[in-house]
Amino acid sequence: MHPRQLLSRLLARRFWCRFSKLNGAVKSPPHVAELCQFAHPRNIFLGNRVRFLRGAMVLADPAGRIELGDDAIISRFAVLESLGGLIRIGKRSGVGDFSNLYGYTGGLEIGDDVLMASGCRLVPSQHGIGDPSRPIAAQPSTSRGIKIASNVWLGANVVILDGVSIGLGAVIGAGAVVTKDVPAYAVVGGVPARIIKYREGFTPKSD
Repeated sequence: MHPRQLLSRLLARRFWCRFSKLNGAVKSPPHVAELCQFAHPRNIFLGNRVRFLRGAMVLADPAGRIELGDDAIISRFAVLESLGGLIRIGKRSGVGDFSNLYGYTGGLEIGDDVLMASGCRLVPSQHGIGDPSRPIAAQPSTSRGIKIASNVWLGANVVILDGVSIGLGAVIGAGAVVTKDVPAYAVVGGVPARIIKYREGFTPKSD
């Protein structure tokens, strides 16, 4: 057996007994590739057949929680960090290579069948800037949370900021910076992101 395959199996056995189970009696243990890192695995809740590809980092903490549904995939060198809040990723959803997802107190919720390309940044927190006499790092932050519905596609290097909700079936173009809510089945792009059109076959309701 190749040393990397052996390491993967040893990691899977080591952490499987410590992960909490999202769906109760989980029958299929996770696949854990080489160089993966985990923190506070008792606060990581897994469904069946979850896959952690090379170098994935899943970092819960005593006050935070990370939940991954059946068949979720955390791709190469992606980072999930709860930072005192909740990260919940639905069934068959994937986190792209080198992406960074954070929880904070507002939380990050991602539905089922979400497709995420590489380099995405989902940050449900915002520093205050109201007092110019104080360093920005010392000013209070807020965290309202981010919600992404099912069947959403995030292109490469998408940034989603705090307080944003993305509707069912929406498409976010590569490089977009999303600062406000995105309606269901909308196609958005740009900095800041704006609606380009709606997906074919969908007609938005008029006000």
